[in-house]
Amino acid sequence: MSGAVAFHSSADRYTDWQLVGSGGSANVFRVFDRDLGVPLAVKILRPELCTDSSQIDAMRREVLISRALRHPNICPIHDLYEGPQGIGVIMDLLDGCDLKHWIADRRGRLLDTLTDRLTAFRRIAEALSLAHRRIIHRDLKPANIFLQGGEIGRPLIMDFGLSLHGMRGGREFAGGTPKYMAPEQYLAPETVDQRADLFSLGVTAYELLTDGRIPESSLRDLPRTGVVPRPRDAELTPPSQFCAAIPAALDRLVLQLVQSDPASRPGSAEEVCHALGMIVLDPAAAATRRSDRVACETVAVPGKAYPIGTRRPGSTDKRRQVTLSPYRIATQLVTNAEYEAFLGKTGYRRPELFGHAEFGRRDAPVVAVSWEDASAYAAWAGGRLPTELEWEIAAKAGDPDLEYPWGAGGPLPTQANIDRICDHTTPVDSYPAGRNAWGLWDMCGNVWEWCVDPWEEALFRRLSEGERDPVGRGDGALRALRGGSFDSFGPSGRCGFRSKADAGDRRADIGFRVVFDGSHGS
Repeated sequence: MSGAVAFHSSADRYTDWQLVGSGGSANVFRVFDRDLGVPLAVKILRPELCTDSSQIDAMRREVLISRALRHPNICPIHDLYEGPQGIGVIMDLLDGCDLKHWIADRRGRLLDTLTDRLTAFRRIAEALSLAHRRIIHRDLKPANIFLQGGEIGRPLIMDFGLSLHGMRGGREFAGGTPKYMAPEQYLAPETVDQRADLFSLGVTAYELLTDGRIPESSLRDLPRTGVVPRPRDAELTPPSQFCAAIPAALDRLVLQLVQSDPASRPGSAEEVCHALGMIVLDPAAAATRRSDRVACETVAVPGKAYPIGTRRPGSTDKRRQVTLSPYRIATQLVTNAEYEAFLGKTGYRRPELFGHAEFGRRDAPVVAVSWEDASAYAAWAGGRLPTELEWEIAAKAGDPDLEYPWGAGGPLPTQANIDRICDHTTPVDSYPAGRNAWGLWDMCGNVWEWCVDPWEEALFRRLSEGERDPVGRGDGALRALRGGSFDSFGPSGRCGFRSKADAGDRRADIGFRVVFDGSHGS
């Protein structure tokens, strides 16, 4: 028919083949598409793999996956290629570089590019969150993340569906590059789930945020040693050691991602995205964290009547109310740095764990302080310890139905340091996703918090309607604790959970925060 367009077969449709990149499983060529009149890229499996039906199936999967996963940070694949050059997939011709080369080219420029690096981390996590609805990547690494135009803010995840199955160190594993591979991919490939990709994301983020360094949990030496490292959390070096502007919350998230045990990592990429969305880089705040300031940020709690007690589902119990005078409560726990200023001014006794590598960090909550020690600091600072009711109402941000500081459900590893996800305390601003509506940190986990009250088992049953500023009436040596700690079971971090300890106890899991009466405080 006159005027009909003639289409070429794949044998002669693509011309001017130029090799532009090589990888472990495939070569990438720049070609010219004679039918469309545009340059494209074709990724061709290495010849030795073309006889492996599983690799050809992986190519087909990549095309189908790409059609299902439409995201600005996932590389689109258009079709299969089967022709004289071999078997492969057809993609857009991309201009730019991979993340591996970007990191190498900007070594020594962490501080001035930190915001861009965090943006890339977020966008890669968002793309994974979508991809995990259908597939696990199994080989996420900087070399598989392409930057469009060489711009760090425009990352593209490549090679979904092309994970290799092979032999390393005499043991089969489900794809992956040892340097970025999760331990379970080597030890138990049949158990691999999306948390393996989160480990790879963590190693990639660590490298991105530390100028190319690798965490101690990386399997990079596995091909040589055959040994899977299993460092304790305390043995992992936080990224902030290499860039002081990295906030504690970002430190904590990256270290959770690179945990050897998948149960200690966040449960999903979506959870990681939520945690990243709460992180703000603020160089001025970083400088404040490094200073020896004593004045603390507080939140004002209005003086009025508050409902108390936890209402069980289906219960018809009527809540009572208590009346509290106005007070201000510190948004954060007292830190080692703040407590050190108190020691310098007063000559008070030094806590046993003050110089400890983990518990003694300047931005971690002071621990190994008795109820008397905490009360002495609070008085020196112009305040006091909170009552149980003041603590609970602040933890719930005034909402009597709140189960945890953030609402219902949890705690997730990105919300609180509790349930042994970490075997020590963490800096007081590590969990922005766990802050409550009033902006209070660590009201769940990290350390138990001393309250001023003597322990009274029946406190809530004993209170009368409208009672003003109630305090426990116990007559023994026990004092009330609230909030749970890193060493507690998750449910003990509920806003209404009560515990106790001897007033003289100086434990590694007990700290405190300060309240100020009326309008006093900063």
